[in-house]
Amino acid sequence: MKKIGNLLIDEDILEAIDDYHVKSKLIQEYYFENNPKKLTEVDFKSLVDDDLCYNIPIYDVLNRRYAAFSSLLEALWYGDKDPKGNGKYFENFKRYKLGKFEWFYLFYMFRLCGSGINYKPKNGLFDEPWGTHGFGNFWIIEEILLERYNIEDWLDSLSKRDKPFTNNKGYLLPQFTFQNLDKGHLKYFILRYSFLFVKDLYAYMNHNPGLSIYEITDYGNEWLNERGFKRQNFILTAFAMDVAEYYPEIVNPKSKIYAGTNAMKCIKQIFKKANKMSDFDFTNEAFEFLAIRYNANRYDVEDSRACDCIRYFQEYQSPDHIKKNNGNIYKNNSILKKKWGLEKYYEWANKLK
Repeated sequence: MKKIGNLLIDEDILEAIDDYHVKSKLIQEYYFENNPKKLTEVDFKSLVDDDLCYNIPIYDVLNRRYAAFSSLLEALWYGDKDPKGNGKYFENFKRYKLGKFEWFYLFYMFRLCGSGINYKPKNGLFDEPWGTHGFGNFWIIEEILLERYNIEDWLDSLSKRDKPFTNNKGYLLPQFTFQNLDKGHLKYFILRYSFLFVKDLYAYMNHNPGLSIYEITDYGNEWLNERGFKRQNFILTAFAMDVAEYYPEIVNPKSKIYAGTNAMKCIKQIFKKANKMSDFDFTNEAFEFLAIRYNANRYDVEDSRACDCIRYFQEYQSPDHIKKNNGNIYKNNSILKKKWGLEKYYEWANKLK
C-alpha cells in the first residue's frame, strides 16, 4: 500500500476507481454538459467501453447535482436550462416563485420523503405519475404543477390526502412512532413538526453563514433527539448538501461531511489509517483526497466515487432495469477483472454486499 499523508492507499482499488471515473465522467459530459469533446455516438460508446455504465443510468455522473436523486431540484432550479431536460415539464414555474425559506423546506421534504429514489428507469418523465428515478410520487410536485407555492397550502393538501404521498423503491423511509396513531406516522411528523424544524434549521444557517455540512447534520439531529425522535443523518446530510449546492454563500460546498453506508464500504476498500486519527477525520481526509483527484467536492465523491462504486463493482441493476433492457443483465468492464482474474474479482465483489 502507498502512504500519502495519514492514509494508506490500495493502488489496485484506486486505479479501478480512476478507470470508472473516466467512464462516468464521459457519460456526464456527453449527456449533461453539451458534449465538450464533440464525440460521435460511436466514438462515445467506444470510449466508455463498459456495458454496465453505458446501459444502466446509475453509473453516469461525477457531480452530485446531475445524479438522478437530484433531478427534481435541478428541474425546478434551472427550468428550461436544466441540463437533463426535465425543467420543460415545469414551464409555468420560475425559481423566484419560491422564497429562500420555501426552497429550504422543499429540500428537506424531498430528502425526508426519499429523494425520489426509485431504481426504475424512466420511460418518459411523468408516467407514475410524475416519473420514476429522481421524482417518485412526491406530493409537492403536484402542488407546484397546480401553481401552489405556499408551504401552508402544501401541508393543507397533505392533511386531506388519503392516497400515498411518496413511493420510493429501494429506499426505506424514516421511521416515526406516535403512540396515538396506528398508521400515518411520517405524515403526522410532517404536519406537526416539519415547519418548525426547518424554521429552526433556517435560522441557524442564516445566522451562521459558511457552516460546514456536518455541522448542520449535528444541529438537526440534536433538535430531533431533544424531542424524542431518531437521528436523520442521511436526510440531514443530503439536505445540507442541497443548500450548499444552491446557496453556497450559506453552507460551504467544500466542507466536511458524514458518509453513507456504501460510501464507507468503498472508503475502507481504498484507504487504511496510516496514523492514529478519528473515524470522522479519516473519512474526510479520504474524501478530500478523492475530491482533489477528481476535481470535485467531498459531497460529489461521497456519492459518485464511493457509494456508486460499490454498486458498480457488484454490478447492481434493478429488476426494472433488466426488464427495460429486454432481460439483459450487464457486466462491468472493471480493470480489476483483468488484473485479478474473474474468480478473485467476484469473490471480492461479493464480500462488499
